Amino acid sequence: MIFRGHVVTPTARGWADWPDARIEVEGEQIRVAGPWHRARDYVDLRPHILFPGLVDTHAHVPQLPICGAHPEDLLNWLRKWVFPLEKQFRGARARELSRRFMHDMLEQGTTTAALYTSAWPDSVDACFAAAEEIGIHAWIGPPLMDEGAYRPVTTTRVIDEARSLAALDRPKLRFAVSPRFALSCSEKLLEACGDLARERDLPVQTHLAEQPEECRAVRQRFRRGYVEVYERAGLVGPQTIFAHCIWLTAADWRRIAHTAVAHCPTSNVFLRSGVMDWRKAQIARVGFGTDVGAGPDLSVFRVARMAWTVHSLAGYMIDAGDLLRTATLGGAAALGFDEVGSLEAGKSADFIVLDADHIVPAVAPAAESTDDLLSRILHRAGRSSIRQVYVAGRLVAGDSPTASSPARPPSSRRAAGCG
Repeated sequence: MIFRGHVVTPTARGWADWPDARIEVEGEQIRVAGPWHRARDYVDLRPHILFPGLVDTHAHVPQLPICGAHPEDLLNWLRKWVFPLEKQFRGARARELSRRFMHDMLEQGTTTAALYTSAWPDSVDACFAAAEEIGIHAWIGPPLMDEGAYRPVTTTRVIDEARSLAALDRPKLRFAVSPRFALSCSEKLLEACGDLARERDLPVQTHLAEQPEECRAVRQRFRRGYVEVYERAGLVGPQTIFAHCIWLTAADWRRIAHTAVAHCPTSNVFLRSGVMDWRKAQIARVGFGTDVGAGPDLSVFRVARMAWTVHSLAGYMIDAGDLLRTATLGGAAALGFDEVGSLEAGKSADFIVLDADHIVPAVAPAAESTDDLLSRILHRAGRSSIRQVYVAGRLVAGDSPTASSPARPPSSRRAAGCG
């Protein structure tokens, strides 16, 4: 199948920007991506923008219903609102909400994600089934807890369940070893999580240094710093992603340089956690996380805009291209999925179709450059601008494209190479 439209994608060297382009899909992969060449049969998406599917590196499936509710400090928010909600996330409720979550995520343009279920094992099965149904790439794991847990458990039971669930691991859908955070785990459980990840070559996702009170409580309980707690358990490695990473020292950043970071600025603002140091974080691989439900919704575009806002106010301007790269290729690298994040030959055909009139209204001046267009995508794109979403070349959200004439001619701006 061949798709015709305005392709905008990050590449290894910068950005490719082809106002009239083709994406040729064979099976689930992109066979050709580049300027338009004559073809007899194709799906005409002109003048709309074909953009890579977004990557959400940190979200909690059971927490979708609580978005925007009760902002307060992290530890009280978890105890009063999150844990009671997650306790109900099992059985039919988990199956229904997992499907709803995936549908909402797709409509926001996200086609790859790192997800937490609830602590109940059947919630993991439900999330894997919902993800497999639509064909996305994902990390999925239950928040492993034996301290302050919202269900009756022992350390042995928690790790035995995780070992059994690890059988779900496969190339596109990874089972992630997911100790919730240090305060939810005994040292024994943390060490067992490190052992499981190492023995089965599994990825690890957890939270790190989100709020000062949390960091103080970790030091008081474990008698050492937050990063060292994870190091001693064998949880700091190239397949680890840490969410938040706000209250870290320069030495801490050096110790996690070979890991990945899920930057969650919408959540950090909602819970008044602080601002991650963007410049220090570049020592690691960085992706964006919506962190639903502390984040307000599943829009990675909203997260990227919030990053632009909070870092600008902190005196550090980040280019739109760098933020959109973090939302796509950066997130893919953070999760170790080399086959997603851009629209290039050999990649999975995961892309979204952005309404051209929404990004650059007909009455507005035309985009003058690739940088100008990326700025408009960053600040204007969102759920209302997404016409279709494709995963592995298959339409999974939005209306089916028609053979009707485009709403207006493609931009006459010269096709750019790497902007």
